[in-house]
Amino acid sequence: MKKLVIFIAIICLLIGVWFVYSEIFSSQAQYSEAVTFTIDEGESVKQISQKLEQQHIIRNAGLFNFYARWKGIDRQIHHGEFTVTKPITIARVVQALLTPGGSEQTITILPGWDLRDIAEYLQKEGIIKNENELYDIAGIPAVNYKTFNSIKEFPHLDIQSKLLADKPSFISYEGFLAPDTYRIFKNSTATDIVKKLIFERNSQFTDKMYEDVKKSDRTLFEVITMASIVEREVRGKEDKSIVADIFWRRYDMNWALQADSTVHYAVGKKGNVFTTKEDRDSMSEWNTYRWPGLPLGPISNPSLESIIATIYPTKNNNWYFLTATDGSVKYGKTLEEHNQNVFRYLR
Repeated sequence: MKKLVIFIAIICLLIGVWFVYSEIFSSQAQYSEAVTFTIDEGESVKQISQKLEQQHIIRNAGLFNFYARWKGIDRQIHHGEFTVTKPITIARVVQALLTPGGSEQTITILPGWDLRDIAEYLQKEGIIKNENELYDIAGIPAVNYKTFNSIKEFPHLDIQSKLLADKPSFISYEGFLAPDTYRIFKNSTATDIVKKLIFERNSQFTDKMYEDVKKSDRTLFEVITMASIVEREVRGKEDKSIVADIFWRRYDMNWALQADSTVHYAVGKKGNVFTTKEDRDSMSEWNTYRWPGLPLGPISNPSLESIIATIYPTKNNNWYFLTATDGSVKYGKTLEEHNQNVFRYLR
């Protein structure tokens, strides 16, 4: 009897081994000539196995997960587009994932660029066909989707992050796209790029930064909005920190910030630091000449330097500033001092 039990156990073991081997090296979920699939940056082996099973590229997510980890894919997950030719087995899919997918290219998003600038750049690089490809994902610049008279709905990206926790649902992702140089696959979509830039922005924030923002009684959204203005108003770490303090005090006093950069964003103006009366009369909710406080949302995608300057501003006694034609920043404690600076440096 004991020998029979052992014999049956061995048979069951052999059947199990044969089944596992067959599922990994022989069985196919579909009998196509080839299949193509995409692995997104940040996806885990478990997420990949579930996605491939749902797409009928593999038959068994559990065995794929086991074999992929045994082959070490969990330590070197490549993202991009992959193609597997027949036979389309788990082993061949895993082998394809062991090599980087697709050719890459470099893109550079500059600090202070807004969604219009990014769309223009990506179109010029041949990554998107037109600006709407980006706007359909990231939102339209200077548009309040609550009142926007359009059949378009605001795009929603499935990203769970403290970074986006207090961002209103009715404005674009302006401000949340981190400027930097990136390597992307040439077949990357606008969605891929927007997510990549948001993930990078998310990684810039430390726990201490989150804590200090909370201690300041500001929201993260207010900080990013203010940083986006500071980025477009002045250059240089020191000036950014001083100007951030000026703007915060104006904001706390419910003054109009009167930042020309917000007017430029509101009316879509480029290439001129000055604004006209017509520009300043714009009814846009981004016009800080007409409306006190912060604009409805960010006006650019600021650098980490500008964000840090906004979280940790340099206390000072100035209430006014201007940027002279040579790029230097002139400060004034009173309106009279400011008017003198205008006369001296801008006329």
